Amino acid sequence: MTVTITTPRLQVDVDGAPDHCWTYRVTGSDFALSLAAPEFELDGQPTTAAFIPSAHSQRSCPNGVVEHHVDGALHDRPDVSLRLTVRVADDDPIVRFRYRLTGAPSARLTKRAGADAASYLAVDLTGDDQLTEVRLSEFDELAHTFRPLEQSIPAQQQCAGATLMGPLLAARRGRHSFVFGYEHGSQVPDAFCAFVLSPTRLRLAAVKGTYLTGQTLPYTTVWCQVGAVDGDLDVLAAQYRRFVLTHLSEHAETRRAQVFYNSWALQERTKWWRHGNYLDPMRADRMLAEVDVAHQIGVDVFVLDTGWYVKTGDWQVNTDRFGANLASVTERLDRYGMRLGLWFGPMDAAVSAAATVAHPEYQVSWRGVRRAPRPVWETEDSVRMCVVSGYGDLLAERLIELGRTLGVRYFKWDAIDQYGCDDPGHDHGGPGHTPAERAENYAYQLPLRLTAIADRICSAVPGAIVDFDVTEHRRAVGLAFLAAGKYFLINNRPYHSSLDQPDEPGRNPNVFFYPGPARAQVARTPLPYDRWIPTTLLLTHYLPDDPADSQRVNAASMMLGQNGLWGDLTAVTTDGVARLAELLGHYRRVRDDMAAVAAVRTGVLGGSPEIYEKIDPATGRGAVIAFSPTAGRYDYLTAAVPVARRWATEGVHSTVDASGRARLSLVFERPGAQVAFFG
Repeated sequence: MTVTITTPRLQVDVDGAPDHCWTYRVTGSDFALSLAAPEFELDGQPTTAAFIPSAHSQRSCPNGVVEHHVDGALHDRPDVSLRLTVRVADDDPIVRFRYRLTGAPSARLTKRAGADAASYLAVDLTGDDQLTEVRLSEFDELAHTFRPLEQSIPAQQQCAGATLMGPLLAARRGRHSFVFGYEHGSQVPDAFCAFVLSPTRLRLAAVKGTYLTGQTLPYTTVWCQVGAVDGDLDVLAAQYRRFVLTHLSEHAETRRAQVFYNSWALQERTKWWRHGNYLDPMRADRMLAEVDVAHQIGVDVFVLDTGWYVKTGDWQVNTDRFGANLASVTERLDRYGMRLGLWFGPMDAAVSAAATVAHPEYQVSWRGVRRAPRPVWETEDSVRMCVVSGYGDLLAERLIELGRTLGVRYFKWDAIDQYGCDDPGHDHGGPGHTPAERAENYAYQLPLRLTAIADRICSAVPGAIVDFDVTEHRRAVGLAFLAAGKYFLINNRPYHSSLDQPDEPGRNPNVFFYPGPARAQVARTPLPYDRWIPTTLLLTHYLPDDPADSQRVNAASMMLGQNGLWGDLTAVTTDGVARLAELLGHYRRVRDDMAAVAAVRTGVLGGSPEIYEKIDPATGRGAVIAFSPTAGRYDYLTAAVPVARRWATEGVHSTVDASGRARLSLVFERPGAQVAFFG
């Protein structure tokens, strides 16, 4: 039995054979990729999971994706069955797939050589394939942020059998370009899966932590990806970006270009500028004043950072500060059509929290020792809980309840390091496994559990967004979490210590904390993600403060997709509020068009000039945003043909050339930003 899955863009033929378990074909061409069957070690024996397809079913997903299941027994182990799950969309060349082994209770995954022995895909290469690795989790200490890296793989490295972390590996073959990917997350070079090259073969292999020695079935692999286009790497990147924006996640709200406010900058300033406490401004009257200004300037989601709750774990509203159920704040937000967001430390639970008292066994431990309780942002001392245990279910249930009772639609998750638990009583290994194996399996499962919890919340609370804070190193950055939520990418970083400066007692450790262009420039560092990953999924907050030049640089930077504003809005002058409202008013009219396309950048970060074009060729709507640290006049010709209607900051003059493209003259009388909106 051969199962055939077709869309206008592609065809998938599944026959289960060892060397061509299934084949991906580009519609209307002779281009095809034959993927070998996955490989596992079962009961001490290497097992190629070739199977005999015997059943095919499908279901429709909310995002226009159709999920297909192809089931059958293994050729060499009829007591074990394999399910190939394939997700396709009519107008998308990218396919998601994964495998699931089920079968006899006696069947076990083993590691005879002491290391993971599994391969999720293998495909033949030609000697002429031009390979490019796309990394997503390089941590740049000087900018204190994760950033992407796209690098060509020389032929000699391929011949030498290189191992590449990815999680994307793209290639050019003749007139076609294709890509493979896997959905996990970790900081380079800490790979749990990796692409293994040979002169004629590419494999995606398990590296560590992906299963436990002696683990019983069922076993499900990570989601993997494959896709191809008729065109070069630029065409492929644009198609992949569109896949991430429209078809990777079933939760469309996570992809929308919305303006997010967060109270944290106000709380930091209260601590470091006004010599108070982080939680001093966290009270209803102060936040209502912030809500009023946020509404005036055009904020969509209003986020109360830490301090809205009594204690971690229980996550109950602090009624002394905010009254019952945040009623005054939520009423004001509802009146303005804004949505409520709240901060959470998912791994923290107060010593007296119900979950801590009822389930002390869910606490993280390391080499048999539980971490001592410590305060969380001026609230009760808390312990750390393991989400790769039954606590993950308790957490999901509580956050869903808050979504339903308080109207929370944005959940910010903070302080989640990838390592930290090797407890033998959780879901990442038992007494029969070494502490190292339990720790690695915890680290492997962590981003997958977080993704599953976020998916559960978004499915139960319509319109919900879960945001995973990856503003520090040791965070699980990759493709997995983007299937359910988004990333909170940059805080007030770097630290003084990042620049080899000593931390002085009583001084805010952050270098970039004040208004002006410097922090905004650093926050634009990871914008190259936009080539593959839409920047709407990489929340970064910019400062709204006067003076006008600082406001314009920060607002213009924000509109390139990171879409966040810090707090202390009531400190902004009346004129400053009006300026922000005008800028964001124009942005709101074209933000969906801007989100639909990757930025075209001219110049280097911090250069003279640094220009970004985000105009959707399909609509002609969008913006050109330019920065310069020096005064001067610069000319720019748009790559796309924009619509005729335009609004621009002073200093921008434009004409139209014979092809309809806009020719802009950008005049900087002093350092700052210039913006031209089209449509």
